[in-house]
Amino acid sequence: MPIILSPMNRIPIWKERIEERLRELLRTFEPKHLSEAMSYYLFQPGKRIRPLLTVATAVSLGGDQEDAITAGCAIEIIHNYSLVHDDLPAMDNDDFRRGLPSCHRKFGEAVAILAGDAMLTYAFELLSRKGIFRSLTEGEVISLIHTIAVKSGAEGMVGGQALDISGERDLEKVNLKKTAALFEACFLSGGIVAHRHDLLPDLEGVGRSFGLLFQITDDIVDRDGYYLLLGEGGAKKKASQIHDEVKTLVDKVFKGNSPEIEFLVEAVYKRIT
Repeated sequence: MPIILSPMNRIPIWKERIEERLRELLRTFEPKHLSEAMSYYLFQPGKRIRPLLTVATAVSLGGDQEDAITAGCAIEIIHNYSLVHDDLPAMDNDDFRRGLPSCHRKFGEAVAILAGDAMLTYAFELLSRKGIFRSLTEGEVISLIHTIAVKSGAEGMVGGQALDISGERDLEKVNLKKTAALFEACFLSGGIVAHRHDLLPDLEGVGRSFGLLFQITDDIVDRDGYYLLLGEGGAKKKASQIHDEVKTLVDKVFKGNSPEIEFLVEAVYKRIT
């Protein structure tokens, strides 16, 4: 009989392969201090939820697992570049991340800026590298690169950060760009890897709702954002509504064929229950 893997089995397997792939893709180079700064956040222990969502989406829709892992790793590199820059004195001015000195505290502000710049550009160097994807057409590679660029840039994550530091009071407007856009990129990238271009608008919607759920649970855990705006009870009520919306969208799009995505949705929501 074939062995049927549960989400609790497949997610750790995928995560282990994601960790391996990240180290394959980002090796030490000269100048060494720049290389070390680029890998500083990236190789710290993390949940890897963005690449896991990318892989879960692609595999559940029949896509190539290794290509999804590569795409997810590029998104993870972009996510970590954003953390390096977010921590800078001119942005959030955080001295610590994950219990360790922030990148600019360990390597200096100038090197941290350069490390973030290098991580962002390296992600797209990887995505455009000839032969790195084994199942995608040239057109699909271009679509993948364009999608991740849009969701990472001025119309997405960077635009959201600009709204945040400017004092934008509409939290949903900020969160749709700053947090949700990169999650949209995960689901869209999984769909592209699976050649399911017909599902891309629906996958984008799942990513958007997932991103909003992720952010509001973060706010509640950190006692920030929606927690301050609505109070604990109000924020948890809104989180419950978004959680139900995500579950409905996942069921509609994946029709019960992606227990891993369902598992990741619940893992995010359980942080506040």
